Amino acid sequence: MDAYVIKGFNKVRTNEIRNKRKGVVEIMRKSRSIIVLFLLLAIILLSAYSFYSKTSFSGNSLNTNELNTRQIIPWGVESANAPALWSDVTGKGVKVAVLDSGFDYSHPDFGDNIKEGYNAIEPGNPINDDYGHGTSMCGVIAAANNGFGIVGVAPDAELYPIKVLDEYGEGEISDIVEGIDWCIENDIQIINMSFAIEKDIPLLKSAVEKAINAGIIIIASAGSTFNNKVGYPASYEGVISLTAVDRKLKPGDYSPKGKIDFSAPGIDVVSTVGDGCYEICSGTSIAASYFTGLTALVLQNPQRFGLPAGSSCTRADVYNILKSFSKDLGEKGKDSIYGEGFVCFNKNNK
Repeated sequence: MDAYVIKGFNKVRTNEIRNKRKGVVEIMRKSRSIIVLFLLLAIILLSAYSFYSKTSFSGNSLNTNELNTRQIIPWGVESANAPALWSDVTGKGVKVAVLDSGFDYSHPDFGDNIKEGYNAIEPGNPINDDYGHGTSMCGVIAAANNGFGIVGVAPDAELYPIKVLDEYGEGEISDIVEGIDWCIENDIQIINMSFAIEKDIPLLKSAVEKAINAGIIIIASAGSTFNNKVGYPASYEGVISLTAVDRKLKPGDYSPKGKIDFSAPGIDVVSTVGDGCYEICSGTSIAASYFTGLTALVLQNPQRFGLPAGSSCTRADVYNILKSFSKDLGEKGKDSIYGEGFVCFNKNNK
């Protein structure tokens, strides 16, 4: 989903424009300006560029309505070879917060690992997902391995939806900060932030640094609309930044360059949406969610991945473990397009 910042305003509202091409519905977001008089700490949140379709899956003849009666493993989960690890690690017990538009608690493709999170926009109110993006991110991370629908990368990870985006997919920095503070207070281990903003906001940076210093691993999407530049919080030091690639491990046309740490599946990926449905999604937001799932697998049992018994697992440990399983793409070594590369737990590492 794209958003375009109007200079001189602290907040931009966005609308969805549906454009059907090749059986895929592209959801774009067109900015509309609003007059802000006394708003100091608000700015648009970009839920990184997504495409949707309900009729096809990556060129195959899969109707998403069929997912009500049978289960598929999305290509991204397969490509990382995550199923080979599920006999040992499924993310069980790892606390993951998804700062997004909320969650559809009525969706049947989730188990009791979905916990009560927090509504930072209206504390005390339900965490309903009236925009849909948050439910999609949760599906990528931890949809249940239950025989129907899809299965997430870490199907037993504990998910805590934190509502910081409203029904338009917009939010305020103060709400993001409040959501991050909630994560610190509730011992969250991973924060997924599948959105980006164009500018460095000191208040946001301070909150992110506070969470990192508390030992939380923050994973964010690189974004897609800032003249091919990586947005924030992905650009902050200590935040793991993700870009999206397709089945052929090629980046999307919208993928940015700059502070990219890793590449992950993010193009033509099926995931959960509201009303018990499924849709095709693309974007760096999807990639960040995939990487969040991989991180949960590592955190459940770091010794399974080579960390000495009895040692704590830090952000640096997780980064280095996943780097060791990465396939180098593009220029040799870490680069500004693919980062460290594409994580795959190959069979030799079972």
